[in-house]
Amino acid sequence: MSRKQQIEEFTNILAVALRHKIGSIVNKHEIYSAKYSKDADMLINSAKKIVLGVSFNFYEKQYIKEILKKKLYNELASKDFLNNKKFEIMDDEMNRVLKEFDIFE
Repeated sequence: MSRKQQIEEFTNILAVALRHKIGSIVNKHEIYSAKYSKDADMLINSAKKIVLGVSFNFYEKQYIKEILKKKLYNELASKDFLNNKKFEIMDDEMNRVLKEFDIFE
């Protein structure tokens, strides 16, 4: 798998994982909240397997952050059952996850 394909797959999985995580936070009183949180954790682990042993350079890290932000915004915008707080916490959650992958300092 090429580096570009790795980044594409990585950001796709992280966008969905973050959508689930944010959904579990903003709608924490819904019955699906716990399931969304678990799904997010599983997807993040899948993303870790994709980039295991990969060291991204500065430009790739910037690209990942930009692409992930666009994809995550689109994921959240398409889910109108989530309240609008989703956009307020989007950057914080995204940065938290990117720190786990040593992509955001």
